[in-house]
Amino acid sequence: MKIGFPRALYYFDYFPFWSGFFHSLDIELVISPPTHREIMNQGLKKASDETCLPLKILAGHIQALEDVDYIFLPRMVSVEADTYTCPKFLGIPESVLPAVPEGQSVLTVTLNWRNSKRQVLKDLEVLTEQLGKSKAEIRQAFNKGMEWQKKYQNSMGAEWDFEDSLNKIESASWDSTESSKSSAPLTWKERMISIIPLTSDKAEKQNLPVGEKSDRLRIALVGHSYLTHESYANLNLLRKLHEKVDVELVQNVRQEDIEGHLSGLRKKIFWSHSKQIFGAGNKYAQDQRVDGIIYLTCFGCGTDSIIQELVSRKAREKHKPYMLITLDEHSGEAGLVTRLEAFLDMVERRRGHEGYVSTYGECLDSDSNAL
Repeated sequence: MKIGFPRALYYFDYFPFWSGFFHSLDIELVISPPTHREIMNQGLKKASDETCLPLKILAGHIQALEDVDYIFLPRMVSVEADTYTCPKFLGIPESVLPAVPEGQSVLTVTLNWRNSKRQVLKDLEVLTEQLGKSKAEIRQAFNKGMEWQKKYQNSMGAEWDFEDSLNKIESASWDSTESSKSSAPLTWKERMISIIPLTSDKAEKQNLPVGEKSDRLRIALVGHSYLTHESYANLNLLRKLHEKVDVELVQNVRQEDIEGHLSGLRKKIFWSHSKQIFGAGNKYAQDQRVDGIIYLTCFGCGTDSIIQELVSRKAREKHKPYMLITLDEHSGEAGLVTRLEAFLDMVERRRGHEGYVSTYGECLDSDSNAL
């Protein structure tokens, strides 16, 4: 059996779970290729104009999946207690059904961690008949999926490239659990159509002597993972940043740090993604090692319209350089590069002169945090 898995949206957060789940069931996952222009065009044709860019990309990736028995479109209502996922997750699969090729079967399941673990297992057992597996096998697969998801989360984005992180986690898991089998399953890199190589900057950073601090700027890039890691949609923003500065991402922040930086809000954030983004953004605003913050969002994102404003207020309170980048299908690379270079130049000048005191003993900027 082959199940198609779109390389979009929930892929960039929860694929470790589903990869371990289906691997345990001995079911092959076929991942759609990395986003390119044709995938984007197909998504724009099949998705509603009112939907956001990530959902349009998902529609394009559904079209790109061929020769599979099912296309997997889970409805992930909640991934932790007392939270909900983004509304776009709640609307799957109905919101993207027009993108499913005629005659193609869809495999879906509802996951809601607001309920008990027992209920989550019962929801997964609805796949028993469709996949031809027993309930015991489904439960074993669930445990394997949770194990792989925990390993990914514990890695805290050690590899700045999402797929390289998955490769290391899956390879380690197979080496420890499958070494006795005569034919080992394909590794992540073998199953992928293309893998983004590590940059020389990253290699140089890894080879720095212990305790030595890099002179490069440190910039925090916050936003939904399906935008920060979607290289085609964000016009290779992450790679462009890595070429010039050291980059911090949301997944680089420990969960306890995120929880600790959620205090002070008059109301709890009940979107799981947004809670992670605000907690990480608040931490980076207070971190003196971080020179600036870039918030990456897409046009029409309802949750970001609130969270972005909250993060920007925290940045202003701490006098942290801050820039908002809004993407849609019409965004151009030239404009992005110009804005990015101007922002980094500004941050560089500020780092060099923020302690400057004029000869008259007054700060040049009465609102700055200069000494």
